Amino acid sequence: MLLRGAVALTYHAVDDVGGVVSFADDPHRLVTSPEHLRAHIRLLRRLGYEFVTASAFAADRKPGSRVAALTFDDGFAGWVTHALPVLEQERVAATFYLCPGWWEHQHPDVAGRAGRLLAARDVARLVDAGMAVGSHAWDHPDLRGVGDVELERQVGDSRRAIEELTGLPCDTFAYPFGLYDDRVADAVAAAGYDLAWGWVPGPWRRFAAPRLAAPPRHGSGRLLAKLAGLRRFWTV
Repeated sequence: MLLRGAVALTYHAVDDVGGVVSFADDPHRLVTSPEHLRAHIRLLRRLGYEFVTASAFAADRKPGSRVAALTFDDGFAGWVTHALPVLEQERVAATFYLCPGWWEHQHPDVAGRAGRLLAARDVARLVDAGMAVGSHAWDHPDLRGVGDVELERQVGDSRRAIEELTGLPCDTFAYPFGLYDDRVADAVAAAGYDLAWGWVPGPWRRFAAPRLAAPPRHGSGRLLAKLAGLRRFWTV
């Protein structure tokens, strides 16, 4: 049986890499092609989902509400060149999670062009297109392992930097690696966020909201299997 009600999907890089990304370049399967992203959107639309930003997703918790939030983590440059055209053509608003300390770096887990990260100036293109942005911490550590002062910097300074850059509230957060504990969740709440995303499935909690890992190497068939519970919820 298909999942009923709201669903949130997680993506990372989106890049046109000829349909094949080598394991050596992308060992964690973080790169999705524009074609697969489009196939996922069209499947969800056929299933009757309405696309919303993360903030709207959190606000709409009515039983049976059929909304979908597309979320993108880490701050890849390919969001502007490859994800955004698909989202605009499909008229979908999504939410992008940024690491201000990673502007213009290379992603540590993705080699080559697909692993290039956004410049701060590129964020305006996302916002101007009607996309939402949130924080993914300052520079993507496992927040469970940092001290209290550094934790506040990771969640607080990142929020302030994004708000100064966009002139808009930064009210949602995605835990790096989807990892958190009670201390981390409390720090995110204290920093003023309204919602924080985890990774693995579970009951709805505002500061540990579950997301479904979108299948980066596959189109609508694999996503349908995950929605139907025929594949593990959290795997790619």
